[in-house]
Amino acid sequence: MSNAAISSVIQKISSLLIEEAILLRGVRGQVEWMLTELRMMQKFLTDADSRHRKGDELARNWVREVRDLAFEAEDVIDTYLFMVVPLWRKKGLLASAKRYVLFVDELVARHKIGTKINQIKKKIQEISDSRARYGIVNIRESGEERISFIDENLQARRNLSPYLSDDTTVVGFHEDIEVLLNQLTDAENLRRSVVSIVGMGGLGKTTIAKEIYNNGMIKNHFDVCVWTTISQDYRVTDLLKIIITRVTGVTKDELEELDEVRLKEKLHRSLNKRRYLIVMDDVWDINFWPRMKTAFPDVLNGSRVLITTRFIGVARSADSVAVPYELSFMPEDKSWELFLLKAFPARLINGNISCPDELEEIGRQLVKKCGGLPLALVVLGGLISRKDPDPAVWLEVAESMDWELEGQDCLKILALSYCDLPHHFLKSCFLYLAAFPEDSEILASKLIKLWIAEGFIPQREKQTMEDIARGYLEELVQRCMIQVVKRGVYNKSVKKIRIHDVLREFCIAEAREDGLINVCGVNSTISIIHSTSRRLALQNYSSSWECFSALKVRTLLIFNSGIHDMVLNSLKLLRVIDLEGVSNLPEGIETMRHLRYIGLRNCESLRKLPPCVGKLHNLQALDIRNTGVRELPKDIFKIQSLRVINMTWGCALPSKIFILRNLQILKDADASGGWIERASGNMINLRVLGISGITNSQHSAFCCWLENLDRLVSLKICRSESLPSNVITNLSNNHRFRKLEIRGMLGFEHRRLPGHHLLPQNLSKLTLQASMLLEDPMPVLEKLQNLIVLRLMKQAYVGTEIVCSTGGFPRLQLLELSCLAQLKCWKIEGCAMLNLTYLYISVCPKLHMLPEGLQSARYLKELKLSGMSDEFQSRVCVDSHHWHKIQHVHSIEIY
Repeated sequence: MSNAAISSVIQKISSLLIEEAILLRGVRGQVEWMLTELRMMQKFLTDADSRHRKGDELARNWVREVRDLAFEAEDVIDTYLFMVVPLWRKKGLLASAKRYVLFVDELVARHKIGTKINQIKKKIQEISDSRARYGIVNIRESGEERISFIDENLQARRNLSPYLSDDTTVVGFHEDIEVLLNQLTDAENLRRSVVSIVGMGGLGKTTIAKEIYNNGMIKNHFDVCVWTTISQDYRVTDLLKIIITRVTGVTKDELEELDEVRLKEKLHRSLNKRRYLIVMDDVWDINFWPRMKTAFPDVLNGSRVLITTRFIGVARSADSVAVPYELSFMPEDKSWELFLLKAFPARLINGNISCPDELEEIGRQLVKKCGGLPLALVVLGGLISRKDPDPAVWLEVAESMDWELEGQDCLKILALSYCDLPHHFLKSCFLYLAAFPEDSEILASKLIKLWIAEGFIPQREKQTMEDIARGYLEELVQRCMIQVVKRGVYNKSVKKIRIHDVLREFCIAEAREDGLINVCGVNSTISIIHSTSRRLALQNYSSSWECFSALKVRTLLIFNSGIHDMVLNSLKLLRVIDLEGVSNLPEGIETMRHLRYIGLRNCESLRKLPPCVGKLHNLQALDIRNTGVRELPKDIFKIQSLRVINMTWGCALPSKIFILRNLQILKDADASGGWIERASGNMINLRVLGISGITNSQHSAFCCWLENLDRLVSLKICRSESLPSNVITNLSNNHRFRKLEIRGMLGFEHRRLPGHHLLPQNLSKLTLQASMLLEDPMPVLEKLQNLIVLRLMKQAYVGTEIVCSTGGFPRLQLLELSCLAQLKCWKIEGCAMLNLTYLYISVCPKLHMLPEGLQSARYLKELKLSGMSDEFQSRVCVDSHHWHKIQHVHSIEIY
């Protein structure tokens, strides 16, 4: 992994020599020499890393020396640029005169970098001499064989759509699930029981609990079902608020003033007389249930609490009567089945997977070494799935596993899969997950922006860095090294991920050892003062900022920190700072001229950004969603490197924002300020646009701008005056356009949609809200061959009937009808919407019943109905005459 550190420096120097040559005048030759030496040293790191993993302490020390040298080189370059860039950024006569006056300062800076590079030269010579003594070789020249790696360019182009999802694949657990289902629905046991699933990390506790929680029998048996994740660091009040919001629908803000006692009383009242199932995943504290139980009533109606834990003591303290359900290791036949499922996902036919005869003996050897631990089997299967189905290749993997699995230790399997990642960029991306708190659901969009800002994503022709990063994310999913929490319905892209606790522990240890990132928190064994990494993640950390003064960090990530009044003047070389949820912006941010990423999401008390933000000329991404900021600094347009701006609705932009030609994502901007009228021909690289407040006088300019946005993929328009029809029709020739959301009136003739041929033909996702359409939109929309998601919400249509005709909506998977106050009748004729998978209907008070044709939607697996009339609800009961329409649906929720 020192390869990642040195590669980052090499990439930075290479870019500088090309893009910022003028800044390096006078020292260019020395910088080029340093680049050549670092590239030479990089060739030997693979062998050194390999020896390090086998316990060679000399190699370990050499790797650390190389990493420290790369960091020192980075410091030299960053410090020099910090001193000279401000002189060259200024323009005009006054600036020229000032540069002349400060020429001496530039000479001093050059002298300093020259002296530092001379010191680095001596260290390079010493490190080269020690390499020769240790016998570390360039593997490419030594002729030694390696486990085959995936070609990086081929990997970036590969279609990585998964065959199977970790969240829906349950192998070897069917008997366990059946036993637990019987315990949870036992009609003879009326007391509120706590059922516990106990087992070591990686045995499948959460997998089993999720399968049970999503089971149709469970949904029908209990009135209320709630899932919560507990983990090591929990707060009772926070958990109570989460459960109350999911039981009652109230917001967290409404519960803000309630203490623990009153929260428990409120939850108790909400659950009283209702049969409930509360799942509490990953409980560590033996005192957890004794602290929580008074919030859960026991009225002898068969309510249940399901707990997963690694500790038998936690289970016994929760219920002294119920016997904890202890998971055991998988038997050999089930282990083999799970391994094959992950190793050969494309060979799944009729529920069975066959293994080529020539691979079976080696495969069974591999499976045996996993010791029946599901996590190890899944990760190993993911590793094998990326390799050629060749006995020699599999044997190479088997020979790498020259160890025995002992007790809870599956880390060596994880290390094998980690080492097999095809390049150091992907390894860095994986280890970076250590920064996020335990059990957190990580937004893929945020993670990708952080990866890019960190320099983990290479630049290539014909591909955006975002696309490459998504390829990396899918690669980690395919290798079973991360778990998908949520995928997009219309394009199946990863939206949220999480990482298994055991894999996270591996990431933390490996990232610390390799100097990639240090994690500090309430349970960490390392303090900020002793951190040597370039990146620092603080989780539930509370301390003084004085200890930051000696650090040379480039990244600072803060999660749930109790630190206030931040002063970061000493961290002038920061590249990435994410302060999600903090109360205010730190002092000294204007000195951080290397910043590429600023994350201030959910900083609700933040009211404005300082004007100095406009001086951060390397900034690539700014995220101020869910903050109180209502206006961007006027000089933000000077940051030509900006690629992403995420705001809260209603945030005003400066009039010159249109100058940002490299901007790709702009969400969610206010149209005021005069910038819309000047955007056409300038801001033409946008891929995602969210905008509000477009006035009638801006319609012409806005439509003209849309015509030039030929890279636009997604458009969201809110709170705007009645929009002309060409807002949509101007997008019809954009073959990249996929996602449209309009909240407001549409200026179509007679308030009806135009012909389907005038709409974007590749449209995959459409949301209309408050459009006030008078004519049924279904006859037009059902002809869009690529439409996968359709949402008609809050008076999008004000008529009384909608009709879906035979053959309509051929690819539609999700349909949501919400707050259509006049809708009385819905008809599905013949074989319409055959691929419908998710159906959500809410607050349509005049709708009498579900359509007869719904029974033809054989793939429908989730139906949610809320806020409907009593008459409607009576017609979707199990014993009603209309039950046959939906009896095939796997999950039905009515509330």
